[in-house]
Amino acid sequence: MHSLWLDTARLGISSSMTTDTDTSDLPTEAESAAANTPVEADTSPKHGAYAPGFAARIGLAVGRKLPAGRTGLRAAGAVRPLALMGLTDGRSDVEALGLKLRLHPKDNLSEKRLFLTPQCFDPVELAALRDFMAPGKVFVDIGANAGAYALVAARAGGPSSRVIAVEPQREMRRRLLFNARQNDLHNIECSAVALSDYEGEEVLRMVEGNRGGANLTGAGSGEGEAVRVTTLAKLAVELRLPRIDGAKIDVEGGELPILAAYLKATDASAWPSLLILERADLGDRDAPDAAAYALSKGYNIAARTRMNVVLTR
Repeated sequence: MHSLWLDTARLGISSSMTTDTDTSDLPTEAESAAANTPVEADTSPKHGAYAPGFAARIGLAVGRKLPAGRTGLRAAGAVRPLALMGLTDGRSDVEALGLKLRLHPKDNLSEKRLFLTPQCFDPVELAALRDFMAPGKVFVDIGANAGAYALVAARAGGPSSRVIAVEPQREMRRRLLFNARQNDLHNIECSAVALSDYEGEEVLRMVEGNRGGANLTGAGSGEGEAVRVTTLAKLAVELRLPRIDGAKIDVEGGELPILAAYLKATDASAWPSLLILERADLGDRDAPDAAAYALSKGYNIAARTRMNVVLTR
């Protein structure tokens, strides 16, 4: 039953919860069915329980004063060991992007960047997203990873906006849901599917040392999770999305099949007015990547960065 792979439950926090122990990062029952695995009790305390120690705070203070760009990222290597000192279970509670975040910087590159140098974390793209989001808008974060885009979109759009975080990796959904709840963001939904241009099931392969590098191509450590694969158009129907106003697609090289299948399946009047895509070679408008394909369909470049392109129509 493919429908078991889909988590459509909205986030919520019980008003009766009064203890310091926060079990809200437990997957919901719907997500448990989506992952098709048993859920063990999680007694993780609320944000603040894993505060950085003295040495780590010094490293973080230095890292967060570095320039926002490649220079800052290169220089961050010198203070990273200090910032990572004394992490409990590899996690740390910090503030970044205007959010309270529990991050795991030792096993995920995105979380490492958010932890030490949040000013370097896609500042152009996130600024465009904040400017774009508004009450009532629908944003889909495809390849949500730790959820930076989804969390920023949910905060910027307000309670009446709707944010869909598409993330097939169970552990990353758990982390995202925890951080959403710590920031009282109830307008985020998680979908446990992987998106492409076909319907089926695959194995999501993990990459050692970087959970954000998980992929469907077979490259990885050999460990993996079985996931449902579907199309964005079908997911939108299943989630009863009235439309998709904006989307970010970053799935380790699988962006083009997702975008092309969606644009072919929908009328141009329903296409997202904002796209944030991982870029390849934008010098050739016929290059086989998602950004070049979007350009051929009438999108315009609003901004280019080293890793991504922001497109509007």
